Amino acid sequence: MALKRPSFIFSSPWLLAAAGGLLIMIVVTFAFHNLRLEERLMTNAMLQKASTLIRVLHSGARASYIADLRKDYWNNESWAVHVQRVIDHLAEDPDLRFFMVVDKDGRIIAHDNHAKVGQVAKLPELEIAGNTDQGPPKLIYTIQQFKELGRVFETIRALNLVLPSVLPLPIAPLAQQGPLFFQSPAPTKHSLFRLVPDGSQKNNPHYVVIGLDMQEFDRTLRRLQMQIFMLSLAMLFVGLGGWFSLSTVQGFRISQKTLDTIQAFTSLLITKLPVGVIATNEHGYITTWNHAISRLTGIERHKATGRRPGDVLPHQLSSFFDGEPALSSEDEQGNQKGVQIRFGERRCALLCHPLTIVNSQGQYMGRVLLISDVTEIRSLEQRMRENERLAAVGRMAGGVAHEVRNPLSSIKGLALLLKNKFPVGSQEQATAELLIQETERMNRTITEMLSFTRPSVLNLERIDLAALVETNVTLIRTEATENQIALRLELAPDLKPITGDSDRLQQVLMNVFINAMQAMEEGGELAISLNNQEEAGLVELKIHDTGPGIEPELLSQVFYPYFTTKQAGTGLGLAISQKIIADHGGSIEMESESGSGTTVIIQLPFWKGEES
Repeated sequence: MALKRPSFIFSSPWLLAAAGGLLIMIVVTFAFHNLRLEERLMTNAMLQKASTLIRVLHSGARASYIADLRKDYWNNESWAVHVQRVIDHLAEDPDLRFFMVVDKDGRIIAHDNHAKVGQVAKLPELEIAGNTDQGPPKLIYTIQQFKELGRVFETIRALNLVLPSVLPLPIAPLAQQGPLFFQSPAPTKHSLFRLVPDGSQKNNPHYVVIGLDMQEFDRTLRRLQMQIFMLSLAMLFVGLGGWFSLSTVQGFRISQKTLDTIQAFTSLLITKLPVGVIATNEHGYITTWNHAISRLTGIERHKATGRRPGDVLPHQLSSFFDGEPALSSEDEQGNQKGVQIRFGERRCALLCHPLTIVNSQGQYMGRVLLISDVTEIRSLEQRMRENERLAAVGRMAGGVAHEVRNPLSSIKGLALLLKNKFPVGSQEQATAELLIQETERMNRTITEMLSFTRPSVLNLERIDLAALVETNVTLIRTEATENQIALRLELAPDLKPITGDSDRLQQVLMNVFINAMQAMEEGGELAISLNNQEEAGLVELKIHDTGPGIEPELLSQVFYPYFTTKQAGTGLGLAISQKIIADHGGSIEMESESGSGTTVIIQLPFWKGEES
């Protein structure tokens, strides 16, 4: 049974490739975004450090310059000396590769390497850094590659030293004052007003150039790249794992749904099969018990499952689950067996086929017993055989009646003539009388044979079978008492009326009753019971005697014409009884075991006319 597959789990390869590509794109975008973010953060950190160094340079140089002015206003050092002093102090930072101040032409004014002071540095970024028309000076950075220094983070910004160009006149110390309270010192070399820094003009700006080591930057960046790569790879694996997990879970759900559907279909199939199915697991407990076997045995499923077959089934059926299992199909071939068994009041002919369940590895998993109710088939086969037998007997009876009956009439007439010619009480007259009796007996036998083969004309009516049975029991009660036979009559209440011919049915009852009493030569008990079989629509009559029983090999022949075990019997009584019951649409069966007596079972259909 084919099941529709979900489209998203069994999609085309192109769709799966597109989904995988989208996932990779998302992961790569996330990785690059994080990498750029980290680079931006680290660049900002480098810029922050360069900006801090520039501020320190500006503040330190200004403070040093002012201190120098206060110490000796007229004889102070150049501003470049103060800047160089601060750069020398800052050059101790291990991350600093170079620190210099240049003019607009790139001439080095101050440098952490004193040997480079006065040289011209190639700085194409000076033009950008010197453009202050759009606002305050900007911090420009580039990443340069030097042979000796490696990768360097280079920053450039214009240097604006805010230094006083004119200071108040200094006051001489009180110890050196003359007669006047305030006394100015004598004039020195420098004029009172001058530009600071010396010689700096607005058209000759200066710039600070700082080079920071990028080894730590590169190491951190490589570490971050590795971390981001590992995180992205983990995210990719998690995404792919999630996809495969979803596929696996969905596949499991599909498999579970398929399995549930197959189990439901199989369960429905087993339930609806007209064949009884009993299955046990490897431990020998019943796991499957379908409706057909419930109807057959009258045992509901919940009362049978979970129990051993021997606790539920009759021995004839439970024996199929005993012994060593046949693990190969060759051992099971021809293992089909017919069983005659009774469930309640119903006698059944069953065809049983045991099977052994093994898995793909050949391990024993349990047993299955298939049970087919062939009662109707066996009944039809029996009727066909009886019809064939009756047809043969009919052809034979026609010939016998034609060839024997006419000569019998002549023999009987001659015997009557001879009887009248001999004296009364003579031996000859007694012989003639015996000849007449035997001739009449042969004529009765031929008449019985003809009645057995001819179609019966029944006068069908509504009959109370219980009353008919009681009437016939009354007729045989005296003979039964003389032969020390006890009669036991059991009639179920509310017996249904039947459809039948009372005369023909009385003939059957008397025939069966007499045969039963003749079988108990030393006395015994004759038990007669009547019950309704509601499901089958029949009334069942059972006649059981306690005689010696019938051998199994003879039981199948008891309804054959001219078969008898009695010396004086004709062998037509049971055959005629069977024909009468068959003409009524019923059945007659005989069960017997040697030494346990015999039971005759007669079943006749309910009256189907209007209730009176």
